[in-house]
Amino acid sequence: MLSNIFIDIQNNKKEWLKSKKGNEFEDRFESSLKRYGFNRRISSDKEIKDILLSLKNDILDKSSDKIIDNIYALKDKSMENCFICQPYGSQNFPDFLIFTSKKIIAIEIKYSSGKSSNPMWNSNLPKANAIYIFGSYGRGDVTFFIGGDVLPMNERVELIAFFEDIKKLEDNFKMKMKKESKNNLFAYKFNRGFNVYVRRAYEQNKTINTNAKIDYFLHEDRIKCENNVIEFCNSL
Repeated sequence: MLSNIFIDIQNNKKEWLKSKKGNEFEDRFESSLKRYGFNRRISSDKEIKDILLSLKNDILDKSSDKIIDNIYALKDKSMENCFICQPYGSQNFPDFLIFTSKKIIAIEIKYSSGKSSNPMWNSNLPKANAIYIFGSYGRGDVTFFIGGDVLPMNERVELIAFFEDIKKLEDNFKMKMKKESKNNLFAYKFNRGFNVYVRRAYEQNKTINTNAKIDYFLHEDRIKCENNVIEFCNSL
């Protein structure tokens, strides 16, 4: 059932791209889920809250490529072929959490009203086990992919480790300045409260590799990535 939605996106791009804003595209995706037999569950329900809490670490883990089993459907058939919108809040990953009869899949929508050729990642990396839909109203195009198909695990590990190292550097700097300002009255006072704050952010550009292909719509593996999503959904 889920694969039918992605086939529809491929075949009816103009219809999907009538959405100028991301929330409009999300509404269209939700309507499509319902049309293909998925029922919406409300995240405020006590039972659903407990399920979301138990899943949270696995869903949000940047380094995991694990496909989560839907163990909840074994006891409750209503947890088959259903979905939850914005399970961890409107500003957090993912936009949709899909429960099939066998697996639990996160789907994130990256939508630009301008002419972007690649998604904005901000503090997140594409999760290896999640499906992403990237649409650009200005470019008049939409594509989709599994996170692991655009970011190999070895590169993922390095990107995550970078900010772990930076965090240690930040903490050490703060401890050093705090100690010296306390012990050396003629050195640092920081009476105005100035401090350092490292913001985690990821982006795609050609700084490291000048030959990097960062346009998702023109990438040579675009169709392969889309077909991988469809095949993956068929296996659920």
